[in-house]
Formats: sequence, C-alpha cells, structure tokens
Amino acid sequence: MIIKIYENLCKGIKGCGNCIEVCPKKLFINSGNLNKKGYILPKIVDPNQCIHCKKCELICPEMAISVLEESG
Repeated sequence: MIIKIYENLCKGIKGCGNCIEVCPKKLFINSGNLNKKGYILPKIVDPNQCIHCKKCELICPEMAISVLEESG
C-alpha cells in the first residue's frame, strides 16, 4: 500500500490534523513543512506499519489523502 498526501489540498495541522489523530498506528506526525498555501503538512513516519484501515483517507475533509494499492 502507498499512502499519498496531496500537498496542494492539505490544510494540515493549522486546518485540522485529523489524520494525525485518527491513525491507530500513529503513522502521521507534524512535518514542520509548509505547502504553497502556508499550511503545515503531516508526514508519514513508517508506511510499512500501515494496517490499511483507510481512516486517514475517510476522515480528511479536503480529500488530501489516498491509500492506494501498489501496482507491480
């Protein structure tokens, strides 16, 4: 699985931080990096620990996160 954060859509910590709060494995943290709109982006700590629950994808009000299957 691949966790994709669409930086241009994300309103990060300043906007909500829902992905950080909802992840049962605590895979998201505050990155300290800003997107073009000035919002702090979340960072994925260890994508290999993802249990594919897609809670981050479902709770994001901006639809800025996708949990995708790897092709190959």
